Amino acid sequence: MRFQFLGTGASEGFPALFCNCTVCSEARRLGGKNLRLRSALLVNDDLLVDFGPDLLAAAQRLNLNLWKVRTGLITHTHEDHFNPDNFFLRPQPFGGGPNIPVMRLYGPKDVAVELAAKGLDLEKARLEIQTVSAFESWQDNDYNFTAFRAYHAIDHLEALFYSIEAGPHAILYATDTGYFPEETWQALQGHSFDAIILEETVGKGSYNQHLSFDTFLQVLERIRDSGLLRPGGRVLAHHFSHSGNPLHDELHAFFAPHGAEAAYDGMEVVLSD
Repeated sequence: MRFQFLGTGASEGFPALFCNCTVCSEARRLGGKNLRLRSALLVNDDLLVDFGPDLLAAAQRLNLNLWKVRTGLITHTHEDHFNPDNFFLRPQPFGGGPNIPVMRLYGPKDVAVELAAKGLDLEKARLEIQTVSAFESWQDNDYNFTAFRAYHAIDHLEALFYSIEAGPHAILYATDTGYFPEETWQALQGHSFDAIILEETVGKGSYNQHLSFDTFLQVLERIRDSGLLRPGGRVLAHHFSHSGNPLHDELHAFFAPHGAEAAYDGMEVVLSD
């Protein structure tokens, strides 16, 4: 299994569009790993997690052809993770037309509702929508998936995160969540992962529906105590907001002593047999 980060930023991107704070100004000056698009993950060439507003920019920056994507996972329908306009670019004259492979898109019920409200012709877009709920498991192509309940958007949306298994390998992609709900911890028992991709949105700040430095480390401790990380497994932090988080090198210095890593846009990880 191979995966690549198409973006590692939170809802405003990093640096933020209209921000002149010291962190954003330094990120613009230094560039490189300090420049973060909104979060998305490509697994192999045919599975994409989240379809936010920076998908085109990421594909161009990384020289990717997303024509090959046959399976999509949506964590939730906040604008930085789900931009319905992306799917209007699949039919002709914008996309691959009738020869483009059918994509099955899995996500909470809000995904189908928003696409219907936009008037997308699913047949022309070669798109199939499958609504999934927390703790549901299913198989698609060569992947096995389980959805878990996130602690996020609790007053207005269902937010999920996912385990992804292919052959001997498994990863957990957890974004937009505070400390995991207890029912999620219980559902994770019996699973183990080669890589756990875990959000850390607010840094030195505090918000119970996202992870901070402190709560990230609390989740990490329970992950290890629960045996969720396989020997040699990696923990990769992502979904960084400029508000509360420093630049990449400082993030690296924070996570490294705890056995975790700060992901960056374009970072690719190969899980070998």
